Amino acid sequence: ARERSVSRQEKRLQQTQHSRRGIRMSGEEIGASALEQLCLLAKSVKGNSCAALISQALDHPAVFVFGELLDMKNVQELAGTPSEPSLELLKLFAYGTWSEYQGRASTLPELSEAQQKKLKKLSFVTLCANSKSIPYDKLMREVEVSSLRQLEDLLIECFYEGLLQGKLDQQAGQLDVHYCIGRDIHPSDIESMCETLGQWHHNSVQMLTLMSEKLESYKEQCDAQRLQALELEQKIEQGKAHAPDAVDFGNPSTEFDVMFDDDVDKIRKGGRTKGKHALGVGPRK
Repeated sequence: ARERSVSRQEKRLQQTQHSRRGIRMSGEEIGASALEQLCLLAKSVKGNSCAALISQALDHPAVFVFGELLDMKNVQELAGTPSEPSLELLKLFAYGTWSEYQGRASTLPELSEAQQKKLKKLSFVTLCANSKSIPYDKLMREVEVSSLRQLEDLLIECFYEGLLQGKLDQQAGQLDVHYCIGRDIHPSDIESMCETLGQWHHNSVQMLTLMSEKLESYKEQCDAQRLQALELEQKIEQGKAHAPDAVDFGNPSTEFDVMFDDDVDKIRKGGRTKGKHALGVGPRK
């Protein structure tokens, strides 16, 4: 009965390698779904069957993170058993690189062609996480490929699978990295990550405190300027109130209008006098 149950679950696992009918799934979604199925399978298999499950996970084309599977109880129980090399290989895929595998190949299971390619891709991810520009020569040495064509084919596959984003600069002979996925975190790295996060938190608190002080200083300056403007307006109003009543500051054209009316009267009188002289009317000589 257990074998039939495992067989059915394996069939569901294989189905996650393809898009569901009518629905296109991204590589990340397919990988997450497959990893979930693998973890479910790991609850019911032990020993050699668990080692076979690990090999199946390493072969899966969409699974590139292994922390959840590595934490499964039955997987951890492989330590100290004949299947322990499979556990160590899973750890290597979670945290390690191709060059590390080469250094331990004699104590680890032999890799299939798909597993070799996957580990080389994960090695690229590790390099890209630490540098934004990587020479082709360094990449070729890391994964032991002999031709530029092989290297670029591997990198292009990484782009299509969402592991990396970047530019292949053939003229400069380097990979320009824009983005890479995150790999599983090795337990030994947790302490340093906590220290880094603690320092980031300390710096953030300092920055927020400085910004708060600057904002408070700006508010005080704005309040002082508004007070100065109010005092100046009050002084202007007081000056207007104490000015002579004869002078209308509100209507500066009043005095001009009075002078203009006097000039008009003089012109009119002068015009009547000239008219009388023209008609012969006036005082006799």
